[in-house]
Amino acid sequence: MHSTLVRTQNVFGFFTTVAFFVAGLVALSSLLYPADVNVDAIEMSNVKIAKGRAHQYYASKVQEYAVLHFDLEADLSSLFNWNTKQVFAYVSATYPGSKYTDNEAVIWDTILPSRSASKLILKNERAKYSINDITGKFAGRDNVTLSFHWNVQPHVGRLTWGVVGLTEGVKFPGVEKAEKKPTAE
Repeated sequence: MHSTLVRTQNVFGFFTTVAFFVAGLVALSSLLYPADVNVDAIEMSNVKIAKGRAHQYYASKVQEYAVLHFDLEADLSSLFNWNTKQVFAYVSATYPGSKYTDNEAVIWDTILPSRSASKLILKNERAKYSINDITGKFAGRDNVTLSFHWNVQPHVGRLTWGVVGLTEGVKFPGVEKAEKKPTAE
Protein backbone atom coordinates (compact mmCIF):
# COMPACT_ATOMS: atom_id res chain seq x y z
CA MET A 1 0.00 0.00 0.00
CA HIS A 2 0.91 3.61 -0.32
CA SER A 3 2.13 5.64 2.60
CA THR A 4 0.39 8.78 3.87
CA LEU A 5 3.04 10.97 2.23
CA VAL A 6 2.47 9.42 -1.22
CA ARG A 7 -1.31 9.83 -0.87
CA THR A 8 -0.90 13.48 0.13
CA GLN A 9 1.37 14.11 -2.87
CA ASN A 10 -1.18 12.51 -5.22
CA VAL A 11 -4.04 14.62 -3.83
CA PHE A 12 -1.95 17.78 -4.05
CA GLY A 13 -0.87 16.95 -7.63
CA PHE A 14 -4.49 16.36 -8.67
CA PHE A 15 -5.55 19.62 -6.98
CA THR A 16 -2.87 21.71 -8.74
CA THR A 17 -3.71 20.11 -12.12
CA VAL A 18 -7.39 21.00 -11.70
CA ALA A 19 -6.53 24.51 -10.45
CA PHE A 20 -4.30 25.23 -13.46
CA PHE A 21 -6.92 23.86 -15.86
CA VAL A 22 -9.65 26.07 -14.31
CA ALA A 23 -7.34 29.11 -14.36
CA GLY A 24 -6.64 28.49 -18.05
CA LEU A 25 -10.38 28.34 -18.78
CA VAL A 26 -10.94 31.58 -16.86
CA ALA A 27 -8.17 33.31 -18.83
CA LEU A 28 -9.56 32.07 -22.15
CA SER A 29 -13.14 32.95 -21.29
CA SER A 30 -12.22 36.60 -20.65
CA LEU A 31 -11.29 36.88 -24.35
CA LEU A 32 -15.01 36.55 -25.14
CA TYR A 33 -15.68 40.01 -23.69
CA PRO A 34 -14.57 42.62 -26.26
CA ALA A 35 -13.28 45.95 -25.00
CA ASP A 36 -15.28 48.87 -26.37
CA VAL A 37 -13.81 51.89 -24.62
CA ASN A 38 -15.65 55.12 -25.27
CA VAL A 39 -13.56 58.29 -24.98
CA ASP A 40 -15.66 61.30 -25.87
CA ALA A 41 -13.12 64.05 -25.31
CA ILE A 42 -9.54 64.55 -24.30
CA GLU A 43 -8.02 67.97 -24.77
CA MET A 44 -5.63 70.37 -23.13
CA SER A 45 -7.44 73.29 -21.55
CA ASN A 46 -4.59 75.25 -19.96
CA VAL A 47 -0.82 75.00 -20.27
CA LYS A 48 1.72 76.94 -18.24
CA ILE A 49 5.49 76.86 -18.44
CA ALA A 50 7.26 77.83 -15.23
CA LYS A 51 10.90 77.86 -14.18
CA GLY A 52 11.95 76.12 -11.01
CA ARG A 53 14.11 73.50 -9.37
CA ALA A 54 13.26 69.90 -8.73
CA HIS A 55 11.85 69.50 -5.20
CA GLN A 56 14.05 66.58 -4.26
CA TYR A 57 17.33 68.13 -5.40
CA TYR A 58 18.40 71.43 -3.83
CA ALA A 59 21.59 71.77 -5.85
CA SER A 60 19.92 71.17 -9.21
CA LYS A 61 19.83 73.75 -11.96
CA VAL A 62 16.76 75.82 -12.82
CA GLN A 63 14.61 74.11 -15.47
CA GLU A 64 11.37 74.79 -17.31
CA TYR A 65 8.41 72.70 -16.18
CA ALA A 66 5.14 72.25 -18.05
CA VAL A 67 2.02 72.23 -15.87
CA LEU A 68 -1.00 71.05 -17.85
CA HIS A 69 -4.74 71.12 -17.31
CA PHE A 70 -6.94 68.84 -19.41
CA ASP A 71 -10.51 67.71 -19.98
CA LEU A 72 -11.36 64.02 -20.21
CA GLU A 73 -14.60 62.11 -20.67
CA ALA A 74 -14.22 58.32 -20.84
CA ASP A 75 -16.37 55.28 -20.15
CA LEU A 76 -14.31 52.21 -19.25
CA SER A 77 -17.19 50.02 -18.03
CA SER A 78 -16.78 47.59 -20.95
CA LEU A 79 -13.34 46.63 -19.59
CA PHE A 80 -14.87 45.17 -16.42
CA ASN A 81 -15.99 41.56 -16.46
CA TRP A 82 -15.84 38.78 -13.90
CA ASN A 83 -12.09 38.31 -14.48
CA THR A 84 -11.11 41.99 -14.09
CA LYS A 85 -9.33 42.81 -10.85
CA GLN A 86 -8.70 46.50 -11.57
CA VAL A 87 -7.99 48.91 -14.41
CA PHE A 88 -5.04 51.29 -14.40
CA ALA A 89 -5.76 54.40 -16.50
CA TYR A 90 -3.37 57.22 -17.34
CA VAL A 91 -2.96 60.26 -19.58
CA SER A 92 0.36 60.90 -21.27
CA ALA A 93 1.79 63.87 -23.14
CA THR A 94 3.89 63.21 -26.21
CA TYR A 95 6.17 65.90 -27.59
CA PRO A 96 9.12 66.12 -29.97
CA GLY A 97 12.46 67.05 -28.51
CA SER A 98 15.73 68.45 -29.71
CA LYS A 99 17.79 65.57 -28.31
CA TYR A 100 15.27 62.72 -28.82
CA THR A 101 12.64 62.62 -31.56
CA ASP A 102 9.72 61.27 -29.48
CA ASN A 103 9.27 61.94 -25.77
CA GLU A 104 6.36 60.70 -23.68
CA ALA A 105 5.58 61.56 -20.07
CA VAL A 106 2.70 60.44 -17.85
CA ILE A 107 0.89 63.50 -16.49
CA TRP A 108 -2.06 61.89 -14.67
CA ASP A 109 -3.04 58.38 -13.52
CA THR A 110 -5.63 56.54 -11.47
CA ILE A 111 -6.63 53.02 -10.47
CA LEU A 112 -10.24 52.01 -11.10
CA PRO A 113 -11.13 49.17 -8.71
CA SER A 114 -14.69 48.50 -9.90
CA ARG A 115 -17.25 49.12 -12.64
CA SER A 116 -18.92 51.81 -10.52
CA ALA A 117 -15.77 53.94 -10.73
CA SER A 118 -15.25 53.38 -14.45
CA LYS A 119 -16.81 56.60 -15.78
CA LEU A 120 -14.28 59.42 -15.85
CA ILE A 121 -15.55 62.96 -16.29
CA LEU A 122 -12.76 65.43 -15.60
CA LYS A 123 -13.07 69.14 -16.37
CA ASN A 124 -10.02 71.39 -16.18
CA GLU A 125 -8.16 68.67 -14.24
CA ARG A 126 -4.67 69.63 -13.18
CA ALA A 127 -2.03 67.10 -14.10
CA LYS A 128 -0.69 65.17 -11.10
CA TYR A 129 2.82 65.32 -12.47
CA SER A 130 4.54 68.30 -14.03
CA ILE A 131 6.93 67.35 -16.78
CA ASN A 132 10.37 68.56 -17.71
CA ASP A 133 12.69 67.73 -20.55
CA ILE A 134 16.24 66.43 -20.45
CA THR A 135 17.40 69.67 -22.08
CA GLY A 136 15.71 71.76 -19.36
CA LYS A 137 13.71 73.85 -21.86
CA PHE A 138 10.03 73.53 -22.74
CA ALA A 139 8.84 76.90 -23.99
CA GLY A 140 7.74 77.02 -27.61
CA ARG A 141 7.55 73.26 -28.22
CA ASP A 142 5.30 72.37 -31.15
CA ASN A 143 3.02 69.38 -31.71
CA VAL A 144 2.35 68.34 -28.11
CA THR A 145 -0.40 65.71 -27.98
CA LEU A 146 -2.33 63.97 -25.18
CA SER A 147 -3.36 60.33 -25.26
CA PHE A 148 -5.41 58.18 -22.89
CA HIS A 149 -4.10 54.72 -22.00
CA TRP A 150 -5.48 51.85 -19.93
CA ASN A 151 -4.22 48.55 -18.58
CA VAL A 152 -6.64 45.80 -17.56
CA GLN A 153 -5.23 43.73 -14.71
CA PRO A 154 -7.13 40.42 -14.53
CA HIS A 155 -7.39 37.94 -11.69
CA VAL A 156 -5.98 35.26 -14.02
CA GLY A 157 -4.48 35.70 -17.48
CA ARG A 158 -2.50 38.24 -19.42
CA LEU A 159 -2.51 42.00 -19.03
CA THR A 160 -4.40 43.90 -21.71
CA TRP A 161 -3.24 47.33 -22.85
CA GLY A 162 -5.00 49.95 -24.92
CA VAL A 163 -4.69 53.55 -26.07
CA VAL A 164 -7.20 55.95 -27.53
CA GLY A 165 -7.98 59.63 -27.81
CA LEU A 166 -5.00 61.34 -29.38
CA THR A 167 -5.46 65.10 -29.42
CA GLU A 168 -4.30 67.47 -32.10
CA GLY A 169 -0.87 68.94 -31.69
CA VAL A 170 -0.67 72.06 -29.50
CA LYS A 171 2.17 74.56 -29.14
CA PHE A 172 3.49 75.23 -25.62
CA PRO A 173 3.49 78.89 -24.59
CA GLY A 174 6.49 80.90 -23.38
CA VAL A 175 7.78 80.97 -19.82
CA GLU A 176 5.39 82.49 -17.31
CA LYS A 177 6.93 85.37 -15.40
CA ALA A 178 6.62 85.25 -11.62
CA GLU A 179 5.02 88.34 -10.17
CA LYS A 180 6.85 90.16 -7.40
CA LYS A 181 5.05 90.18 -4.11
CA PRO A 182 4.66 93.62 -2.58
CA THR A 183 6.69 94.09 0.54
CA ALA A 184 5.13 95.43 3.69
CA GLU A 185 6.81 98.55 5.02
